[in-house]
Amino acid sequence: MARNTLMIRALEKSDKKGLKKLVEHVTGPVAFIFSNEDPFALSKFLSDNKAAAPAKGGQISPKDIVIPAMNTGVAPGPFISELAALKIPSRVKTGVIHITEDSVAVKAGDVVSNAMAQMLSRLGIEPMELQLKLIAAYTEGNVLTAESLDIDIEALFNEVILGHQYAVNLSVNAGIPTPDTIPLIIVKANMGAKSLALEIGFFTADMLDVYLAKANSQALALAAALAEKNPEAMPSEMLNQVQAAAESSSAVAPASDEAEQKKKPEEEPEEEEEESVAGLGGLFG
Repeated sequence: MARNTLMIRALEKSDKKGLKKLVEHVTGPVAFIFSNEDPFALSKFLSDNKAAAPAKGGQISPKDIVIPAMNTGVAPGPFISELAALKIPSRVKTGVIHITEDSVAVKAGDVVSNAMAQMLSRLGIEPMELQLKLIAAYTEGNVLTAESLDIDIEALFNEVILGHQYAVNLSVNAGIPTPDTIPLIIVKANMGAKSLALEIGFFTADMLDVYLAKANSQALALAAALAEKNPEAMPSEMLNQVQAAAESSSAVAPASDEAEQKKKPEEEPEEEEEESVAGLGGLFG
């Protein structure tokens, strides 16, 4: 710390690039802080480290000053009249004066009177905050002002995460490989290849279960369509599978009369079973 004129002279005689821009910020009570910290980290450190201070008469309160309900420990006497004059609710209990409820003594933006400042001091309330404010910072040839240093770290972090998600999405969908997105691109390509193979009927051994599932789904769909026209034409086992599949997919089961289902033969001839199996096998040909 030094006189402003001396600090301004030191800045003006410095040959460091851009340092002279600090001159316009040397107004009022200022001090120089020399640090290896990042300016944003330093600004956050200073804003997080505040000290409580008593209020003084004539000060403007930056926030509501609340006097909480408490036991003042003061015996009955003139003190209770002073509280009443400041509209602080109080009464005598067990031989001492108690403030009976929380009350706003000074609203934000109002001036603290001398009497209120003295009362707050007697009650041990220090509503003011003292802290060093970073007015400007010089780093790497640039001068950053308080407006640019006062940022929401959490909001900035969320924006970085969102930007990373957009970048990953662009890399995967545009097919731009990076060390971080190559696994995702490979997974997407594998899914696309399987979908294409299934669509054009290109058989691969590792997709056998997928082909069987598709064939079974198509067979059940065909059975459901046939059952709508003539339920008796379908084996009971097949109808049961159709109904189970419809229930599992929350679809409406094909309408069929319970009485008609009971009329179906309990056993079908073996020849017909062989024919139906052969017919399903034709789906894989």
